Parts: sequence; C-alpha cells; structure tokens
Amino acid sequence: MNEDEIRDIMARSEALAAQATQVFKPRSPITTKELFAGRWAELTSVSDAVHQPGLHVVIYGERGVGKTSLANVVAPTIVTLDNIGKESDEQTERLVLKAVANSDDSFSSLWHRIFTEILWPEQSSGIVGSPVTISTREAFSLPDNLEIDDVRRVLAHTPGAVFIFDEFDQSRREVSRSFTQLIKTISDLVIDCTVIVVGVSETVDNLISDHASIVRALTQIRLERMKSDELQQILINAEKVLQLKFTDEATTLIVNVSQGLPHYTHLIGLNAVRSAAARFSLTEVNRDDVFEALKKAVKQAQQSVTDKHSTAIHSSHKSALYRHVLLACALAASRSHDPLGFFSPSSIVGPLKEILGRPVKIATFTNHLSEFCEEKHGSILERDGQPWGYRYRFRDPLLVPFIFMDGLEAGIATGGGLVQMLE
Repeated sequence: MNEDEIRDIMARSEALAAQATQVFKPRSPITTKELFAGRWAELTSVSDAVHQPGLHVVIYGERGVGKTSLANVVAPTIVTLDNIGKESDEQTERLVLKAVANSDDSFSSLWHRIFTEILWPEQSSGIVGSPVTISTREAFSLPDNLEIDDVRRVLAHTPGAVFIFDEFDQSRREVSRSFTQLIKTISDLVIDCTVIVVGVSETVDNLISDHASIVRALTQIRLERMKSDELQQILINAEKVLQLKFTDEATTLIVNVSQGLPHYTHLIGLNAVRSAAARFSLTEVNRDDVFEALKKAVKQAQQSVTDKHSTAIHSSHKSALYRHVLLACALAASRSHDPLGFFSPSSIVGPLKEILGRPVKIATFTNHLSEFCEEKHGSILERDGQPWGYRYRFRDPLLVPFIFMDGLEAGIATGGGLVQMLE
C-alpha cells in the first residue's frame, strides 16, 4: 500500500468517525423521523388523538425509554399522515409547538412560551399586500399572568394545532392542577386542538387525581422499553447512512447490553463505529469493536448514573464484593421476565457464581442487598414483599447497562463471559 492509499484510508476513517456523531445521538433526543426507530403503534395512537377534537394525550414511561425522542417526531409524522394520498398542491401543514417544562415554570409561563411562537395578522395595518404581524399577547390582550380562560380563548382560534409539553414531571404540582382543568374545559367545549403532556407515571396520576372525569379526554400512552427488533432498527438505520455493517455478534451484544434503552444503543453504537474507524475498518463493526465501545462508554455515561454507581459500590474494604454483587443483580434484572423489573435473591446466585468463579449461597450477599436499599449506598435498589420473599429492582433503569460496562472495564467480567451471561 503506497502513501496516497494510506492517506486516503486515514481520511475516510476520520470522516466515518465524524459522520457517526450525526447518526448516533446519545446526548440528545432524536429529532429526525428518518433516524427514529420503532414506536409506530405509539405514533399512530398520537395521530388518532390529534384527529379527534376533544381528545388529548399523555405520554409516560421510565427514564431513558425515548419519550422526548417520540415527542420530537410527532410533528413530521402527523404531517405525513395528514397528507397521505394528497397531491402536492393539496397538502397542508399543521401547527405543532413544543415547550420543555422545568421546576421554575408556572401554568402561565409555559403557555406564554408557546404563544411567543405564534404570530397573528394585524387587521388594521392598512398595508396592502404586506401583512403586518403581531404577537399572541397583543392579538388577544393577554395579561402577564395567564388564567385558564385566557389560554382557552387563544386555543379556540388555533384549529388543528398541537401543543407538546415535555419533561412535565419537572413542573410544580399546581401546574398539573391547572392543566387538568384546562384539558377538561377545552375537551368539554370540543375545541379543535390537542395538548400532549410528556412525563413519568406520576404525571398521569396527578392529572387524573385532580379530576377523575378527565380520563375520558385522555389517550394514555405508556412508552415501554424498546423491543430487540426496535433497537436493531437503530443500527440498521445507521448502517444505511454510514454504509457499513454491524456483524450479527456485534448487533446482539449491543442490543443485549442496552436493555431496551435506546440511549445506550446510541452510546455504544457511536463508540463501536469509532473503534472500527480507528483500526481502519470502513465496512464492518465487529464484536471486539463493541467491547472497546463498552469500556469507553463507561467514561461517557451521564454524570448522575456514574455518581449513583460510585455511591453504591463504595467501601473502605478492598475485599468487599459490592461491585461484584451489583453486577450479578444487573444480570438477574436483565434476565427477569417480571413486567416491573423485579428479581429474586435466588436469581442472583448463578450470575454471582460465574463472576466469582466459586460456589455462593444467598447468605453470601443478603447484607449487600439490604445495603443497596439504604441511603448510605444511594438506595440504588428498591425492595418489595415480605422478609421471607423479598423482591428487588433498580430504581433507575439506566444503571443496569452502565453496570455491565463497568464490570467489563474493571475486569471483573470478560467480554466473552459477559456475552454468555447476557444470553
């Protein structure tokens, strides 16, 4: 291979590593429908609600399952479904606006943030052929502190519009009460617009507890962890853009480690492509690339996850087994068929035996399980049931894949051994 060929391969490898960041987005939600995988049933449920005046939507689920990414592709999906079978000159575009809630928000501030994006024609401008626009606040003489009826007046003039409020669980309790009353009001009046609220299960509980009859006005969409074929679709979409192939082993390993959480599929996929590019493989990502990706991903995980893990395994004794027992718990959780993610102490015995390379009994780690439920170790697990039949699960589902990666990086699990234990 001559110097020109070497330079060409190096340039193409650098380009591949750079392009991978446009396809895999572990740090930010997906915004383009072309790169969004799966969730067709959920998207059609949203679309069905949008086309029924008086019906609104609440999307909820665990952290990391892709709620924000789903909210981001609502607009292009609705536009596509609205215009199926229409000629280009007949196609329409629906008004879809989004606001992200935070702990400082009020009912008024959230709606003011939405309304700043809507401009209205000034009827009295007198300028022919050059309409002047004014803000929603001016058009409706809105006060600084919006009440439910102020918002209702504006929504009555936005037929077909969709208003999305993401991270709704971050807002205060009184905000939920006001939204409940607003949704009930505009539903009773059959105002043709759709409010979509995105949050966790408590979001639904709060909305419903404030007014039981609101259930009739809500389509409740629980976003479950993604299925294996949906996670695979993320990799397939990446293959098309990057013009390379993940081997079957690489795909299986990424999917199994991700545990239904697309964030990790993106994080591991990104680093695996970078590993392949670093060894000048421009057409294939293999299992070894994934192992390298897992080690690097430990250092790139969310700070909140790394902090929780560090607290859980902290001990002044070098011989302590916290890290080992936690990895065994993660493996037990990954194998659990319980819909809520609970696992039993007996299901930990096999994985811990594999990790330690010696026989173990439940008594070996009983104290560890109790401590993982205590604040001193970050309350990383929660416990359910009676003392003679306790069940456990991780409070934060994002921790499970991280624990796999940490076990590999720390050397308490080998790549091949991890693959076998995850199967």
